[in-house]
Amino acid sequence: MNTTPFKQLASLLCLSASLVTVSAHAATRPSSIVKFDSTTTEATFSAKVSSWRDPAFGDMGWTHSSAWGTVHAKRNQIVTIKIVSADAGLHPGVTFWLRGKDDTAPNKYVVDHFYPQNANFTEFGASDETSGKSIGNIIMRHIAHGYDADGNSENVSEMNPITDGVAGQLELSFKATASRYYQFVVGGFNPDEGVDASIKHDFKVTVTVSDE
Repeated sequence: MNTTPFKQLASLLCLSASLVTVSAHAATRPSSIVKFDSTTTEATFSAKVSSWRDPAFGDMGWTHSSAWGTVHAKRNQIVTIKIVSADAGLHPGVTFWLRGKDDTAPNKYVVDHFYPQNANFTEFGASDETSGKSIGNIIMRHIAHGYDADGNSENVSEMNPITDGVAGQLELSFKATASRYYQFVVGGFNPDEGVDASIKHDFKVTVTVSDE
């Protein structure tokens, strides 16, 4: 008896039970997703001051007010991101997710117009919000996150405050758990008084992948 289909079903059920799922009617596409590789290691992102974590939106991140990127890494390689905001009073935050083998949707889609900064971001049987076309399963497994805590009046331990002595700057590294694409989002969190909240601000983003 061929038990493979049953094993696959059991695996999917276990996956469904283990993931934190964000319910949504349809998937959305960020306006742009910068692909980083060995030749493209730097880019300028634009995002709003509270786009990574906004108390007015239940402390969730805003998909279309944030900026997105992707990078491929092999298992056990070290991925490092450095973010420097154009204004020291603008504190960046970042989240990385793994788009693994069980993620069948194109990487240009994410689950919804809001996102959790420290959890998996998933939608089974997702569809394009404009066309209604089925695009597969979006399964983004949380890998790492953190925010700039230098000069930041907020200290939220579960959001991983990071200090390096420079306000408006953030550096985060993690070891790749699989040879896949890692998608990430950059935005602002708790800006200093006087930073314009009505516009998007620039962040210089550098992403490198290195062996151990």
